[in-house]
Amino acid sequence: MYEDDGVEKLSKKIGDVAFAIQSLSKNQLDVNELYTEVMKIEGFDEITLENAFDHLVQTEMLAKTFMAKNVNLRKIWVQNFVN
Repeated sequence: MYEDDGVEKLSKKIGDVAFAIQSLSKNQLDVNELYTEVMKIEGFDEITLENAFDHLVQTEMLAKTFMAKNVNLRKIWVQNFVN
């Protein structure tokens, strides 16, 4: 009986660790996806978009908020970055 409780507790702990790892990986910045999304923005030359991308990569929280925005707000962000 005590052995089953120990196995159950261990199983719960392993599940908690797996959940924590999964949460961390979801919060990771996908640099390739960021690059793709930045380069899709219309109305800017490649060098401007590359500079915006480099800036975003250096500031991870800013990059994450950029990725959360819709296309129009991303375009406005780049315009503000240029100015």
